[in-house]
Amino acid sequence: MTTVAPTRRPVLRAAVVRKLLALGLMLLVLAGWGAWQYLRRQSVDSETLGPLPSDRQAMTVLLVEPDVTLGIDAGLRRDHTASLARALARRLDEAGYRTQSLSARSDEERFGQTAQGQDRDAAAAHQTRIAQAIRDFAAPVLRVSLADQRMDGRRVAEHTYRVELLEPQSLQPAWRATLTWREGRYQSIALLWHLRKNRLPPPQWDSLADLAMQRLRRDGVIGQSAVIR
Repeated sequence: MTTVAPTRRPVLRAAVVRKLLALGLMLLVLAGWGAWQYLRRQSVDSETLGPLPSDRQAMTVLLVEPDVTLGIDAGLRRDHTASLARALARRLDEAGYRTQSLSARSDEERFGQTAQGQDRDAAAAHQTRIAQAIRDFAAPVLRVSLADQRMDGRRVAEHTYRVELLEPQSLQPAWRATLTWREGRYQSIALLWHLRKNRLPPPQWDSLADLAMQRLRRDGVIGQSAVIR
């Protein structure tokens, strides 16, 4: 009596189907996780701290750049404070505001080169010029600075920027917004949605500048419509 060996094709087919289903489920989970990270990649909180300046037809955008880190592991500090300040100045100008852009810190300060007397003098002279330029322009000051960076190993996982409206005489903050950008590990999956339409999403600083402008309008810091000059 002979025994007919059962065919292995149905067994192999079932194993392949199970593996494909598991792979599809894993890709679906990763895509969902990436989309969730992408949707929460940026956020903003704001608060009014005092009376807003009455004359807001012009604005000084004051960039406060952080110290430059020259450690071999860290490299140059990876922030986009300057790009965010430029993006805000450009949007304010497009909205009809007279703007001037200033840098609050000299290169000597940023690179920690103030041990020598001539470097201290250069940094002090820079501060004097900036203070005079703010007084001469006689407009509220929008100060843009890096508040914090959270690292994940050597990767920057989260950037936090601060945008403050200062009264031009006292330079005390009347309004403050905190902008946060999160770098998710799987956000690149969500970028495929933009690439399918042959376009890339705006860079971090442009997205945060748009978010800041929305909050500036919502809180009444700037007008809802363009200023007529």
